[in-house]
Amino acid sequence: KPNLQDTWVSPWAEAHYKIRQQEIEIEQCRFLLQQAVDAEDYGEAQGLQTRIERLQAAHPLLWREERIEEALADGNFVLANIFQKDLDVVKANLGLPKYATGQVVKHRHRPLLRGVVIDVDLLCIKPEDWAISASCLERAVATGAPPEECLVEGVTRWRKQPFYVVLPDLAETPWEKGVKEGAGTPDDLPWPHELSSWQVNYRMSKTPPPVYLAEDALEVDFDSRSVIHPELNLLFKPEYEDYEHRGRYYQPGPRLRLWQQQQASAKQEAKREKRFQRIGLADGTFFLA
Repeated sequence: KPNLQDTWVSPWAEAHYKIRQQEIEIEQCRFLLQQAVDAEDYGEAQGLQTRIERLQAAHPLLWREERIEEALADGNFVLANIFQKDLDVVKANLGLPKYATGQVVKHRHRPLLRGVVIDVDLLCIKPEDWAISASCLERAVATGAPPEECLVEGVTRWRKQPFYVVLPDLAETPWEKGVKEGAGTPDDLPWPHELSSWQVNYRMSKTPPPVYLAEDALEVDFDSRSVIHPELNLLFKPEYEDYEHRGRYYQPGPRLRLWQQQQASAKQEAKREKRFQRIGLADGTFFLA
């Protein structure tokens, strides 16, 4: 049997148990299929191939991805766009993120805010005070209402959607102009610092941090301009691909993958500590559920 820890699954499968189990079974069948072919057991191989095809047909996303690729290969971009919208609806119904790591996106209401997705959370993981501040700013720019008129009651609903850590494009921003003049700081940005994914020590680094954005504030960016950020080449490979129906994708590099693993471990540890706090006693004694 293949090592399940090393078994590849799609990004959405990591957040959806049933899909994950389907994809692991597909990979296991492919592993056994190769063994059967190597042993020249073609009867077994045929049965495994049939099993793989049935599993792929039952997968809610794989065959939809395949028909998009087929439409693109045929140059039928209108049909590919229709298929992409259908895929987006299915993913939304499953509670899965719409965008993926490496994809270039832009803010719907902040014209100068675009960038590359470097991480995805199914729900907002920031503390309540951050959520109140950021949600009021975001909902205000979307509706045109002043941030101080924001209703705090809407924050809970706003947090219950996928959130993205986005490495921003710094081209044509006051920060880039300031750097050229030797005076750029993370404050020289055309978006609120409250949207930052984390705070930076300005004495140690003048590089603006990524931003943390809700899915309803984003859309695919079909602009062919490259994203300009000092850390882009550290996190992604030089190669990228442009798609007619979903824009540009940068290929994640080893450093980004390592950072994502560290982030996943940190999030898991935070969940574990929070769970212990809920079931712990005042004297510090904890029970494992």
